[in-house]
Amino acid sequence: MRRWEILTWAGILAVCLVVGIVVGQWAAPEPVVGVVRFEGAIDFTAADQLVTLLERARQDPAVAAVVLEIRSPGGIATSSENIFYSMLRLRAEKPLVVVIDGMAASGGYYMAVAANRIYAPASAYVGNIGTRGPRPQDPYISPEELSTGPYKLAGGSRFDQIYQLDLIKEGFVNNVIAQRLNSPVNPLKLDKSTVEEGRLYLGSEAVAVGLIDLEGARSDGILGAAELAGLRRYRVVQLDDYLGLSLQLQPNYMETISQLAATAAPDTIFLLDTRIALPGMIEGDALEKHMLHLRAISPASWDRTSERDIPRTTTQEIAPESSPGQTPGLMPAPAKEGS
Repeated sequence: MRRWEILTWAGILAVCLVVGIVVGQWAAPEPVVGVVRFEGAIDFTAADQLVTLLERARQDPAVAAVVLEIRSPGGIATSSENIFYSMLRLRAEKPLVVVIDGMAASGGYYMAVAANRIYAPASAYVGNIGTRGPRPQDPYISPEELSTGPYKLAGGSRFDQIYQLDLIKEGFVNNVIAQRLNSPVNPLKLDKSTVEEGRLYLGSEAVAVGLIDLEGARSDGILGAAELAGLRRYRVVQLDDYLGLSLQLQPNYMETISQLAATAAPDTIFLLDTRIALPGMIEGDALEKHMLHLRAISPASWDRTSERDIPRTTTQEIAPESSPGQTPGLMPAPAKEGS
């Protein structure tokens, strides 16, 4: 073959290669970094919506990485755990980055520790690891129905309920330690007993103790997700809109928490920010305040109690004996001064 023929064919092949690369880049879908925001208390509905969205993102080949923005005081323990395990499934296949916006307390932080990387502003509230629940009740018998076994109606003794509360706390604490100790960026620097204290940290403090990885906001989270996915060219999308799913935000999460009191079971365990009154315990708190007020009253104050506040008896005291000039059966009249 002549030299000019070789050069001609080489040129044709080079042109075909360049055209193929250009057409391939144009035709191939551009990788997507999906951003989704979770705002509000963690109840059954909110958890179900987020779990569905995360599963769809995991199955979509165009979604290369996910950034989850969290602003949550926590909520129901089972719902928080469901989100945590769904996030772990997504993380096993695609990079997952969490950005804390304002707060991720208790169950909200439980969600966050499932991510590859956690960002938060210096002033955000982070942590509050632990469980909460109503005061345990003793087993009871209902006069309106028949039941088998002493714990059929109550579900267990007071000690069982306390033990279950502690079991869920142990699972929470162990998952936090397991995830954060293995962080390649900023591993946990606290021992288990300190984690169990349930403290609420500022974002800057959380970085220092290893509860989060870096200080930052949404833009930092997007760059971090793209870096973990090895992307140079990518498109940022609102993940719920991109997947055609609805994710209801709850800016006024206090209303949602109040509704939990009416819908959740009486012995529901919560992973909820300690600063928020536990649903269904308002009356108990009022009673406790009243009892503390009574305990604070000085015993000496009873000496100054007015006569009208002292309950009067309806019967007269009987004297042991009657003396001359005294009506039988009555106590003698007090002697006058000077007599």
